[in-house]
Parts: sequence; structure tokens; C-alpha cells
Amino acid sequence: MAKYGGQNDYHHSLAFEVRACWLCDTLITFLFEVAWARAAGAAVEIAAQRYEDFEPFNSALDDDYDVVEIAGSTFLPSRILFTLDRTVYDTAREEWEIERSVATTEGEQAA
Repeated sequence: MAKYGGQNDYHHSLAFEVRACWLCDTLITFLFEVAWARAAGAAVEIAAQRYEDFEPFNSALDDDYDVVEIAGSTFLPSRILFTLDRTVYDTAREEWEIERSVATTEGEQAA
């Protein structure tokens, strides 16, 4: 028959509390590490996605399309696309970069 109370219950309770504190400490440490890692990655991602970072592509896009004029205001085609439809802008920029790298590679092979 099980006996409750006494000295053994205190030792089991203390051991459980120590394990629970260790587990909480480990979990908090893990969560902080994940949060800091994501914050650092997000800051880099945001900095790399500015309109000004893609000047060669913007210039090429603006050369291919006419400036848009609305009610006396003029807008660059690249700025419009970047602002209004980022997915199309990124796709067009990636295709342009691939075409440019292929042309550069073919030019180097011909030389």
C-alpha cells in the first residue's frame, strides 16, 4: 500500500520544481533566440527591397515605357510598377537580370 506524506514527498516535489524551472528556462532561451534571429533577418530583407536599390533595372524600364502623366503630374513607369504591383515588378526585374547575365556570359564567350 502506498504511503503519502512525509519526507519522500518533499524530495519528489523539489525535484519536480527544479525540472520545471529548467524546462521553462530552456524554452524561454529558445524563444528569445528565434525572435532575435528573425528580427535580424527581417531587417536585412527590408533594407534590400528599396526602389533605389534597383536603379539599372528602373532606368531600363523607364527607357522602354513612356512617362505617365495624370492631371499635370508625371510618374515614372518603374516607380508606378514598384508601388502598385510589386509581384509583377519583381518578376520583370528577375527576368531582366537573367537576360542581362546571359547576354554578358555570351559576350564573354564570344571574345
